[in-house]
Formats: sequence, structure tokens, C-alpha cells
Amino acid sequence: MKLRIATCAKLPEPDADEQILGDALAAAGIAAQLVAWDDPSADWDAPIATVIRSTWNYVQDVDAFLRWITRAAAAAPIWNPPDVVRGNVRKRYLLELERRGVRIVPTQLFERGAALPDAPFDTRVVIKPEVGAGSFHARAFELGDPGAHAHLAMLTARGAALVQPYVASVDDYGERSIISIAGELTHAIRKAPRFAGGIEQTTGPFPIEPAERALAEAALAPDRDRLLYGRVDLARDAAGQPMVMELELVEPSLFLARSAYALERFVSALAARLRS
Repeated sequence: MKLRIATCAKLPEPDADEQILGDALAAAGIAAQLVAWDDPSADWDAPIATVIRSTWNYVQDVDAFLRWITRAAAAAPIWNPPDVVRGNVRKRYLLELERRGVRIVPTQLFERGAALPDAPFDTRVVIKPEVGAGSFHARAFELGDPGAHAHLAMLTARGAALVQPYVASVDDYGERSIISIAGELTHAIRKAPRFAGGIEQTTGPFPIEPAERALAEAALAPDRDRLLYGRVDLARDAAGQPMVMELELVEPSLFLARSAYALERFVSALAARLRS
């Protein structure tokens, strides 16, 4: 069985899943090849299935990335499915989660060129672009910092942006990343706060707390049976209740080295899809 693992021509940071996944696929008899989605010489019209992994520079040209998704999917299956990817590359999906009754970190969406607030924000805030990965242009600002408005203006000159209150629990309890493989929540990882230019720091795995499990399952529910993989990043509010920070269905790190079961399930699910 042949498979393409989609990456990018120049990784912004190492992919911790790459080696362990490649070794496991080879052991399962799957001939997997890393191919950059933005390599103009790659033959994406060949009928070889693709799994999206470290395509982390797509934030630089999301329209080109979505054109590539359409092209690759026309030739062979791609995972996660194209409609899931299209709905997840822009973080306004958080507002759709909220409409479905899923608790999220309170989020304001500012469209490109939108009028900005006249007064400083009345709390510590995180400002990030609507299309982003790996903390790209995500920054935290203290209460009343005029730099917050400057950063928001810079982002909305280029596209839409999100403003969220800084969630204090990420400094101690941490941000929890709940990993889903083929419809099952497999493990949880603690991530330290990370902003533009920062290095990802993680620990775990940890047991998935019942309230976090319920929220992650609710966030994934509409596409659960179709997803090969997914990651729900959660934080706790002041009352200790979990909220969705991000729902990662395009190219999330899955921390496969932290869970032998998740790795085995990923490879088995992928093999089953390739056989079918």
C-alpha cells in the first residue's frame, strides 16, 4: 500500500510525530513518502492517497493550500476529508461551536478592515489571526496596552482576527490537548502557553478528565465517524470548567510518541482506509 504524507517545503519547526509515524507505517507494510504540498514538482494528480501532517506553512497562503486540497482529493482520498479541512482552516469555526452549545473561550471576531474599538481592552487579551498555526502572530497583551490595538490593526489589514481574554489557568493547570484517533479519545497532553516566536513545551500524557472528555466529544461530534485524527485544545475558566480554545482538524501535532496506543490506532485506521 502506498501513501503520501503531506508536509511543506520548509518546516517552521521539527515535526515530533514524523519519525515515529514513518517507522510504524513501514512496519505495517505501508510505503509512505513525505511530499511537500507546496512543491511545484510534486505530481498531486497521481492516484495515491494522502494524509495531511506537517503542512504548517499554509497560513502564508491559505487559498493556495485549499486549491491543493481540491487537486489532491480529485486524484485519491485525502485525510482528513476536504470539507472538514475547508471548515477548519479559519478559526471562526469557534463561533459555530458556540452556536452548537459547545463552551468556548469567549471570542470576538474582527473582519478584515473592520472598525476597531476606540478604548483599550478592559482585560488582558490574546489576539491572533483567523488563519494561523503554531502560534503564528498570536500575542498576549496586558490590560490597557496600546500595542494590542496596533497588533489587531495589523492583522485586520490582512485578514480577519480573533480577540480572546487571556485564560489564567493556562499558566498552572496548562492548556490541555485532547487527542482523537479514528473517533476515540486516546490521550491528553499539557501545553504551556505559547505565543509568536515561542517554543512548544509539553508534558504528559495525562488522564482525560470527565468534563474535558465530554466537551471534546461534543466539539468533535458532527464529524466524529469521518475523522482520522483530531485535537481539541482546552482551558479552564475561573470556575474550573473547561472551554475549547481551538479545534484542530487539519494538521495538528498528535504527540504520538506519548501514546503507543494512539500510534497503533492511527496506523491501523489508516491501513483500513487504504484497503477500502
